[in-house]
Amino acid sequence: MEEIQLISDGPEETRAVGARLGNCLRPGDCLALEGPLGAGKTTLVQGIVAGAGGDQDVRSPTFLLHSIHPGRVTLHHLDLYRLPDGVDLSSLGLDEHLEEGAAVVEWGERASPGWYTGEVEITITGEQRRRIRLRLPPELALEFGRG
Repeated sequence: MEEIQLISDGPEETRAVGARLGNCLRPGDCLALEGPLGAGKTTLVQGIVAGAGGDQDVRSPTFLLHSIHPGRVTLHHLDLYRLPDGVDLSSLGLDEHLEEGAAVVEWGERASPGWYTGEVEITITGEQRRRIRLRLPPELALEFGRG
């Protein structure tokens, strides 16, 4: 994994980072999103969906668990906040979804290990400021760097 660290000074910058990332995603990519409540995980996903060619109607799927956003690559957006630690994502059908699309998983640290091809950690460093740390496979990091 290659690590890239960025600073965002507000929601629009966080969405822009997401759009760059979404533009790079391919079927089979599965990203764990980590960060505390209010860090901007769903804001980042709004950008990822836009970059992957999907619609802009992105909300936290906390009560839905899973939402699907068709686009250049179909993006599956999952939120594990209400599930117990160690959840097996195959029980949610994620392996089948990754055959045709990519996935981003909020509260990804709650899933059993071995699912993720990359990780995104958002840290609150100020009222609007966030540190976004990407840990991506080399080919995805290279493509992200070109964006």
